Amino acid sequence: MSSVAPTSPPPSQTANVRPTIDPRDYIAPGTGFHQAVGGILAALGFFLTMLFLIGATFGIGLVVALIGLLLFFLNQKKHLAKLHGSAIKVGPEQFPDVYNILCHAAAQMGMADVPEAYIYEDNTQNAAAAKIKGKRIVLLTDDMVYGALTTKSAKVLQFVIAHELAHHYLGHSGLIRSHIAMAYKPLSRLNEFTCDGVAAAIVNDQKACGKALALLSVGPQLLPKVNVDALFEQAQQVASNKLSKKSEGALTHPLLLRRFARVMGIPMKV
Repeated sequence: MSSVAPTSPPPSQTANVRPTIDPRDYIAPGTGFHQAVGGILAALGFFLTMLFLIGATFGIGLVVALIGLLLFFLNQKKHLAKLHGSAIKVGPEQFPDVYNILCHAAAQMGMADVPEAYIYEDNTQNAAAAKIKGKRIVLLTDDMVYGALTTKSAKVLQFVIAHELAHHYLGHSGLIRSHIAMAYKPLSRLNEFTCDGVAAAIVNDQKACGKALALLSVGPQLLPKVNVDALFEQAQQVASNKLSKKSEGALTHPLLLRRFARVMGIPMKV
């Protein structure tokens, strides 16, 4: 794996790093409204489901559902053990470049505890924020880390990691909030815009942010061949096309070029 010189101070020094941003300042417009709508729909769905389980199955369905919920919580430790036993945990002596970026980004947000980070093998450009047994975790695929590091700019990986840390900071990874967002996709898409905004503020480098999102589109092999000016022009077209936003209806994430447009400052409606 390629390596870049860390641009962050060692973890031992991050305790002295003062928070530079408040992630709450970057919440995408409309999030409060859609969070309320999602919460109401979730509560209504839960109420109707309970009525069905009690009435249509004479309470048997409710018992089965409660057992399933109990098993879910009991299996959390197993899921954590599986992750710890199959992925590589990032630390001061394991991918220290990545660990320094993680610690520094967390400190810039004012996070009291740095979430754990794991790198796992997968042929996709992806990263995720997960909460297992109350433990906040950042998941990074090997292809994502490799692709980011081959750009020779630590800020590209910083954008990816800061985006996932923002999900944790803002509570998006909580059990109830995450399930509402998965079911009510407008909220999920706004969450992504919000975390892009937080990450862009942390990185403070438009070019690096653009590269991080371009990496998601084409991967590390073709990224060096991407014409940034042409991509910017395409993003302008996407941002001005009303059908682009409408086409996201079934997606949990905004179109990548709509995300690219937003971090590059192209006028658009979220």
